[in-house]
Amino acid sequence: MDLDALRKLAGITPTKPLTSLNIDQAIAERRREMMKNVMKESREETLELQKLPYKTSELAPVLSKENVEYHYNILSAGYVNRYNNKEGDADFNYGGAKLHNLFWQQLKPAKQSSNYDGYAKQTIDANYGDLKGFTEALVKEAMTIQGSGWVYMTKTGTIKTTPNQSYKTEILMPIDMWEHSFTDYIPAKDAKSKYIEGIIKLIDWDAINRRLEV
Repeated sequence: MDLDALRKLAGITPTKPLTSLNIDQAIAERRREMMKNVMKESREETLELQKLPYKTSELAPVLSKENVEYHYNILSAGYVNRYNNKEGDADFNYGGAKLHNLFWQQLKPAKQSSNYDGYAKQTIDANYGDLKGFTEALVKEAMTIQGSGWVYMTKTGTIKTTPNQSYKTEILMPIDMWEHSFTDYIPAKDAKSKYIEGIIKLIDWDAINRRLEV
């Protein structure tokens, strides 16, 4: 590829000094912009708030009825409505809608059992030894979040965080770490860890296994 073609690809004008460094930087930036555009084009035009597969009272005592109803009916629904109505930041609302749908659909009533087995167990045990080790790793990673965000597991079992409502396609099992999520545990100093330990008890492992099969 000649220099003129590189200039065109990188978006560098003829009057701008040409070096391998600024070409690489410009090309990388152009690729990032192209990827963002591809992601935006692949988004659904409208979203829906998926119905809870349980009653709002059935996550207690891990999450109170009041907590669930506020979080689901007001906050989660808000992201969906604002995205569909093209109000506010589209990226923020899209991420909020997608993350919350994943979050609510992976939970089951507190009194209902769920077998920790299948692909989920294989993936987690291979990376963390057992469910206890996985939970401890989740807590440790969640503590690195500055401000608001989510801690999540990828399909390969890696634990990561994402800020605010930043959605990524690699997110398999997200746990909301915004303060409104764990208000039931405040003001305890270990509110976040108790909340995460509680959420793990609510996980529907059949739902997680279905996600791993896709």
